[in-house]
Amino acid sequence: MLITSSRKPSASTRTLCKLLASFFDSDYVNRGKMGMGEVLASSHGSPLLIVGEYHGNPGNISIYDPEGFCALSANVILVPSASPYPRSRGAVPVVAGEGDLAQALSGMLLLENVKAPQGSRVLTVWEDRMDFIEGDSTLFNLKVKSYRIYEGDSP
Repeated sequence: MLITSSRKPSASTRTLCKLLASFFDSDYVNRGKMGMGEVLASSHGSPLLIVGEYHGNPGNISIYDPEGFCALSANVILVPSASPYPRSRGAVPVVAGEGDLAQALSGMLLLENVKAPQGSRVLTVWEDRMDFIEGDSTLFNLKVKSYRIYEGDSP
């Protein structure tokens, strides 16, 4: 998976991109002046996650499939915690949750969806928030204000 930001990201948006890249053990690319075609080519056929902004803060997460169709868009608010960076490199995260958002995220990000949280890194997904957990500590949360899952052609 490739993670990038809007064209002119704020410091907090870049920080969220780095947190997500660290959690998912993925690549993070500064977007700069790259257009969508260039960003999709940089993803090398893997999912693309773009963090957008709202009033200078991270405010939107969009996931694109390898063909360039937007599969999911979520309006979010970052809630940082005291221990923000994952420490266990190489551990593959899993998704825990039963709702539509959890099912969609596990499918789009190519992660296993488990009924009970297990493993060293767990993305626990509720309808109104996502908890990024490593071991016994919560690394950070994203409050989900709204989301939309696109089926077939993207808008």
